[in-house]
Amino acid sequence: MVRSAFLLFCSCHLLALPIVAHASDISDTASRTSQPDKFLSAPGLIKGGLFMQGSKKKFEGANELNVESYKAHLEVAPAELSLERIRDPQPNDQIVLKFTLKNESDKGSTLYFPTAQRCEAVIRDADGKVIYTWSDDYDFAQDPGYSYVNAGEHLNYQLTIPYQALRGKIPAGPSIITASLVNYPQLRAEMPILIQP
Repeated sequence: MVRSAFLLFCSCHLLALPIVAHASDISDTASRTSQPDKFLSAPGLIKGGLFMQGSKKKFEGANELNVESYKAHLEVAPAELSLERIRDPQPNDQIVLKFTLKNESDKGSTLYFPTAQRCEAVIRDADGKVIYTWSDDYDFAQDPGYSYVNAGEHLNYQLTIPYQALRGKIPAGPSIITASLVNYPQLRAEMPILIQP
C-alpha cells in the first residue's frame, strides 16, 4: 500500500514537471520543398532545357539571346484613321496590330518575360511624344514566363486598340505605332498611320 502510494505520488510529480523542447520550423512551405529559399524566387535553366527555379543571371548567361537573329514585322489595320470617328466611335471600332517575330538563326532560343505581358504597343505623334501606351489599359499577372522559339519559327501576337481608348489623346496628322517585345525592347517594328481630320 505504501509502495503504490509512493508510485502514485511520483507519477503526479512527473506530470507536473514542465517539458522543455526546442522549436523547429515545420510549416507547410518547409515540408513541401527541400530547396533553399534563394532558389525559390528567380527563374533559371538547368542542363537539358528543363526549367527550374534558380538565378536569372545564370539563365541569361546560358541562353545568351542573339537579338540580331530575330526579325520583327508589324501590320496595322486600318492604316488611316478618322479623328471624327475616334471622337464618336462605334463599339467595334478598333486598330488591329499583328506583330510577328521570326528566329532566323540556326538554333532555338528562349525568351524570358518578367510578367504575363508579352508585347507592348505605343503611339507617338509627329514630334515623337508618346500619346498612347497599350499596356496602360490592362493589368498583368506578376508571374514570369518563357517562350521557346525554334530555328526558323516565329511568334505571332495580335493586339487591339479600341478607338475609344484614343479619344482626346491622338491629334490629326501623321503618327507612328511601335510594337515591341517586353523585356527585349530592341525587338520591335514600326508603322506609320495617318489620322485624318
